[in-house]
Amino acid sequence: MTEGLPQQINYLVDEGMSTSKGSNTIISYIHHFFLNYGLGDMRVNLHCDNCSGQNKNKYVVWYFLWRAIHLLHQQVTMNFRITGHTKFGPDWCFGLVKQKFRRTKVSSLSEIAGVVQASTISGVNIPQLVGNEAGNVFVVQYDWQSFLAPYFKPLVGILKLHHLRFNSNKPGSVFVKETVGDVEKEIQLLKNVAQLPPIQLPAPVAPPGIGLDRQWYLFNKIVNFAAKRSKT
Repeated sequence: MTEGLPQQINYLVDEGMSTSKGSNTIISYIHHFFLNYGLGDMRVNLHCDNCSGQNKNKYVVWYFLWRAIHLLHQQVTMNFRITGHTKFGPDWCFGLVKQKFRRTKVSSLSEIAGVVQASTISGVNIPQLVGNEAGNVFVVQYDWQSFLAPYFKPLVGILKLHHLRFNSNKPGSVFVKETVGDVEKEIQLLKNVAQLPPIQLPAPVAPPGIGLDRQWYLFNKIVNFAAKRSKT
């Protein structure tokens, strides 16, 4: 969610387009967001939940180091929510989508995108399809893990850290704090400071599609609940 606008981009993922819920997927969506919905700001302040499988892991840290190294941002700050204070802007937007979804007949990806679009009068919620039923890919997913692993070391103790900062003036370094009042500590994560990761994008990861058994299940058990307009 971009609070200054305000506007939230909601990535809608068909099961045939879902490679995983891990860091490759999350980083690919973040990268797509900056390319297509970013405002051109060189300094970014991010607020994130504490999900280690998606947001708070070594690959996301490496990705923002990669962005800083190649001057895609001058500075990125990541702030992670503390226990008991995990509700923030996106939860409001998700709640509005849920309210509209409960009152709407949905049988296709385009219809769920319409629900997101219509969930707010002011247009705060924006739908972004990752792909469609025909197999067309709108948001490419990349193998960021394999791409970044040769160049960076893990950030030790990441789970207890709540504030991370990346700066283009310090390639490969992350500045960390456990609490907002702590003094920042600089940690160099490049394995070799003379060997930087290239700016070229990683290899794309093809969507898995839907297996034959799953297709037959959907046809035999689910399709009768869909509207006629969505069965063609």
